[in-house]
Amino acid sequence: MQPVKRIEIVVPEHALRDLLAVISRSSPGDYTVFRGLGGRGDRGIQSGDGVVGEFSNAAVLVACDEAQTGALLEDLRALLRQFGGMCLVSDANWLKH
Repeated sequence: MQPVKRIEIVVPEHALRDLLAVISRSSPGDYTVFRGLGGRGDRGIQSGDGVVGEFSNAAVLVACDEAQTGALLEDLRALLRQFGGMCLVSDANWLKH
C-alpha cells in the first residue's frame, strides 16, 4: 500500500468545472466526481434536486502524495473563497492493483 493524502472537496455544482481545472493544474489529475448532492453548509440547505443543478453540490475525491498537496490546497483555498464549499484532508493508504 502507498501512503497518500485523501482530499475531499464539496462545491456548488455550478463551480465543478472550475474545481476540476484547479485539480488538473495542481495534482496528477486523477479524481472521482459525485454529482447531485444535498446538504447544509454556509449557503444554507441545498436539496440536490434542482432542474439544472442550481440547488446541488458536487464532491470530488482526490488522492495524491504529500509533496503535491501543498500547491493543490492553496489553489483550492482561493476557489473556496470564491464559490463556498468545504475541503477535508486526511491520511490514507492507497491499495494499488
